Amino acid sequence: MTHYRRELFRSLEAGLIGLFFVQAMRFLYSALYAHLGSLDQVTKTLNRDVLSGVAGVVARADVQLELGFTVIGLLLPLLAVLFGRSRFGTLAGVLVAAGRVYITANGHSMIGVIGAALAVGGAALYIAILAQRRAHMLPIVFIFGFAGDQLIRLYGYSIDVTWGADFLLIQVIASVALFVILLINIALDIAEQRARDRQSNESNAPPLPPIPRTQISGWGALALGGLLYLEFTLLGLSNTLAHRAGVDSSVIAPWLVGVTLLPLVPEVREVARRFLGMFDGQWRGWVWFLLIGLLVVIGFRVSGTAAAFTLLAAQLLITLSWWWITQPTEGRGGFSGPGVSIGLALFLALTGLEYFTYDYAFVRNVPEPFGTALRSLRGLGLVVVLLSVLFVNLPVILARKRLAWRGGRFLESAAIFVFVILIGALAASLTTPLIITPPVRADRLRIVTLNLHGGYSLYFDSNLADLALQISNNGADVVLLQEVEAGRLVSSGIDQAAWLGRQLHMQVVFFPTNESLQGLAILSRLPIEAQQGVFLTSIGKQTGVQYVRLRAQDRAVLDVYNTELGYLIKDSTQSVDVQEKDQLAQRDQIFGLINQNDPTLTTRTVIGGSFNNTPGSDLYQSMAQSFLDPFVGLAEEKAITWRLVNNVTSRVDYLWLRRVTPLQVGVAPLTSSTHNMAVLEIGLLPTPG
Repeated sequence: MTHYRRELFRSLEAGLIGLFFVQAMRFLYSALYAHLGSLDQVTKTLNRDVLSGVAGVVARADVQLELGFTVIGLLLPLLAVLFGRSRFGTLAGVLVAAGRVYITANGHSMIGVIGAALAVGGAALYIAILAQRRAHMLPIVFIFGFAGDQLIRLYGYSIDVTWGADFLLIQVIASVALFVILLINIALDIAEQRARDRQSNESNAPPLPPIPRTQISGWGALALGGLLYLEFTLLGLSNTLAHRAGVDSSVIAPWLVGVTLLPLVPEVREVARRFLGMFDGQWRGWVWFLLIGLLVVIGFRVSGTAAAFTLLAAQLLITLSWWWITQPTEGRGGFSGPGVSIGLALFLALTGLEYFTYDYAFVRNVPEPFGTALRSLRGLGLVVVLLSVLFVNLPVILARKRLAWRGGRFLESAAIFVFVILIGALAASLTTPLIITPPVRADRLRIVTLNLHGGYSLYFDSNLADLALQISNNGADVVLLQEVEAGRLVSSGIDQAAWLGRQLHMQVVFFPTNESLQGLAILSRLPIEAQQGVFLTSIGKQTGVQYVRLRAQDRAVLDVYNTELGYLIKDSTQSVDVQEKDQLAQRDQIFGLINQNDPTLTTRTVIGGSFNNTPGSDLYQSMAQSFLDPFVGLAEEKAITWRLVNNVTSRVDYLWLRRVTPLQVGVAPLTSSTHNMAVLEIGLLPTPG
């Protein structure tokens, strides 16, 4: 019983540190991205006086300090060389506890970011020490960390609500609890060591077995980096996995939590051990790699239940791989510290590659051949994932005489399996159904279009709650969204359209245009009878058009198209003329889809989105020949939908109509986005004939 009590407290310690590590890493990554983006915009602003009080604006000195502390955090594991064999070394968890409080108390301010860097660094040092002292506890850090993060984000509909100041008291209690557990475990370690000493001093006692020495080797460091990448960007969140599979995240979420926790059951690890043991040591690692790779490829290439099942299976095998990042060593295990730092560096490198699989079109002024190499990452998200899978499996491939998994007693397996089922049931209880409220009036409809810019304002302030309030205040019944993020690290892992749908009580249809996690979304209070998404040919950023057919109380049928056309970038590798021709080609493809869905051209139709061109352009004139621009009578200064630094403004977002009667139009200025919101109210009457 003493053994189980000791293991329970150690598991609580490891689990809390793992959870704080995952939360702090997600926070730190998105906050640094936002602050670096804001600093870039501040640098371009000629009149700095206008920046006073603007949300998101940062100072260069503050960002430099944040980056400095981040580097220190990434290097903190090197101290494991000094503290690795000390029982007080696990007090690195104090940094984690304190830094996590700073996140909640200070948000995206400099202090909050520094707190996140300290939390990540403290957790990394703890991981390096644990790899040397109690390697069997190391998988618990990551398994509990990611499973806990999944549960919290289920509660917040993909947002980590514990980052907010409303949870400060709870976070303080959790951090104090972690500190108390650390002290209890130190006391238990001292008592255990004294018992061992007494036993060894007894003349008739058999010699005690030496404490096994383990470490994170060089190959283990690469596996650590690959595992972190796969968990943070693909398999560790229900919304990211669900969008890759093309299924509802609320359905898949409880299964993901259960699959993440399942390898804690000793019998599951024993099954994995027996499976790999059937193969020759020379080939078993390659079998494991090919199996995971095959599951990932199927999950990327198909959609629906089959894709969800294969990605869940991949998550199970990837989670089992946490047991392979450490290995026995004859030395003192001193490489664990550098190994953790190398793993974190590889994780950042892989996320850098992933970033350009989305933003390849905006690589400018980069020396060749690097510019071409970064732009060539378009559509190669699967390649980056498979590269990570290879890194994960290097220890399995090279350890030909060792199997890392060990089974356990039946009662232990049964107890942990019941625990997994209970947590899965808790996850299921958090997946509440979406309640959709109908439009206030049946005879009219308010439609808005808004470019989210990835959830960031001009100076990279993030406030989805403000956007939800603005959309609600404008009485929107149908919302067309562009540049929507569905779970990327740079946008805090939030499924933005799904979260807005929950807040506004609207049905959500998401169409991914880039790597399943970036694209277009339509929110509607009306029933959606049909939906479709089509990619548009693009020489720059991949674009698309989204289509839904709506019906209002069986009276009015309305076809709605949502799109974002290619950008016009002056310093691009393509001339502006070529890019404008690309836009015209995209327009023709949209017209082709409209003609396909409505051959007689008699259905009421709305086309909205970011057309990324101004009134008077060839694109505008060609659209005006077939559709009505209801905003044409607005004064130019009241029709602005896009803002850049130095007070550069333009109208690039439109709502075009055919066979629809406009009743009221306007543009709602927003401070929490680079775009204003175009608002249109239309009449709904029975379809003629």
